[in-house]
Amino acid sequence: MGDDFDGWLLLIAGGWLTLQLAAFALLRGGWRRAAWVSAGTMALALSVAVLGVLGGSNLAPIWVVFALPLCLAWIVLLWFVRALCWAVSSARI
Repeated sequence: MGDDFDGWLLLIAGGWLTLQLAAFALLRGGWRRAAWVSAGTMALALSVAVLGVLGGSNLAPIWVVFALPLCLAWIVLLWFVRALCWAVSSARI
């Protein structure tokens, strides 16, 4: 069971990182600021995890595990809403 979870976690992390980097490279204005929400959340989770591990906690990385799906959902939703806005604005003539 642990191997399946590790595989899913790596897939989620890879998906989030890919979409996050694409957002920083391609988005402008308010869309890029919205992408920073996901990056900031993950940075906070990583900071808490690193500080917890340095303090001797073995459960501190759980914050990253909890934050990854939320950050992935946020960035996927951001891309979806952007595509929807683009489709609506290009449909108006």
